Amino acid sequence: MSNKQKGILSVLISAVIFGSMPLMARIIYEENGNSMSLTLYRFMLSLPVLYILIRRNVREEVKINKSELTKIILVGIFGYSATALLLYTSYNYISTGTATTLHFIYPVLVIIGGMVFYKEKPTLAKTVSVILCVLGMIMFYNSDTKLSITGMMIAFASGVTYSFYILYIEKSDLKNMGTFKLTFYLCLVSSIVLFAVCIATGNLVLNMTLKGWMLSLLLSVSVTLGGVCLFQKGVKLIGSQSTSVLSTFEPITSILIGILIFNESFNFRTILGFIFILIAALLVALYEE
Repeated sequence: MSNKQKGILSVLISAVIFGSMPLMARIIYEENGNSMSLTLYRFMLSLPVLYILIRRNVREEVKINKSELTKIILVGIFGYSATALLLYTSYNYISTGTATTLHFIYPVLVIIGGMVFYKEKPTLAKTVSVILCVLGMIMFYNSDTKLSITGMMIAFASGVTYSFYILYIEKSDLKNMGTFKLTFYLCLVSSIVLFAVCIATGNLVLNMTLKGWMLSLLLSVSVTLGGVCLFQKGVKLIGSQSTSVLSTFEPITSILIGILIFNESFNFRTILGFIFILIAALLVALYEE
């Protein structure tokens, strides 16, 4: 299997894992959890597992130098942590569907960022793919009465911070750091940030049921070791632009789970959205080097 094929497969599996998060989150919320605490536990509970994986790798050290620490703190706060905080905050103002639609503007922002800051020129196939992704997300959007300029701006900002995270990982020397090691330090920084926010806002939940804690641990490990690590691997192997396009399989997974498990309705617009994103993914897989 070529590096390109490995990268594509990694991103697609990552998208499916991330897209499955709402299913587990719904159950955890029923066990006394809340979204802010779950985000904290998603970062924090994976730390011991990541640390063990780093220690088991004889070719990798746990410690990092000052330059790496500075870069990890930067991208950890303004990319990794900020994205989760902004996206979940936007849910207080607008529906999750609207927030997700605005958040997934980040494939466009990744390409624009690459052009503006790194003088990259996107290929025709990649440009068409991004256009199709945006159209697909618009098809998934369902109009509702709960619209707020504040919420829309916050959700859009989450797309900005996520595009920064993707671009920074690819363009900095963090790209050369081991995946588990990089993820460990990003989760460590995010755990500190989220813990402070949960305390300040009174959203820290400790009285979850045993089932809630077990599912939180399962979600944390599966998303971190599966979703995050595979996503970073994709960025390293096929680049930030192709990775951002293929990651739009995440909302497809969420919608399919809603339809198949929660009997949520779907219509022609939803099917059209699926088709647009599938074509976009095929263009990246077939015509991108």
